[in-house]
Amino acid sequence: MNNDAKTFSYLSYVGPLFLIGLFSDIRNDPTLRFHMNQGLVLFLCEVAGMTLHSIVNAFLGGIILLNIIPSLLFFFIGLASLALSLIGIFNVASGKMNPLPIIGVVNLLK
Repeated sequence: MNNDAKTFSYLSYVGPLFLIGLFSDIRNDPTLRFHMNQGLVLFLCEVAGMTLHSIVNAFLGGIILLNIIPSLLFFFIGLASLALSLIGIFNVASGKMNPLPIIGVVNLLK
């Protein structure tokens, strides 16, 4: 894998930055494509998690005894997102194409 593909692979695990690799000239590199897919799935899970947090916060945030639930949900979503991003970055650094735990089996980019 060349340096550009490796750089774009790293960026794939940082929020919506997977789009940079998707619009690059080397987007058909199989390793880059794998990591872009993993980054896309991770980003969609983060968006879904934050949407769930907003819904729970809207319903339970005003209730004094239950307002800790949205805060805990936000904390665990952030922690899981960080952990999966670090696993993906470690996989890029070691040159592996291992899928991320739990969400890595989803393949959106063909």
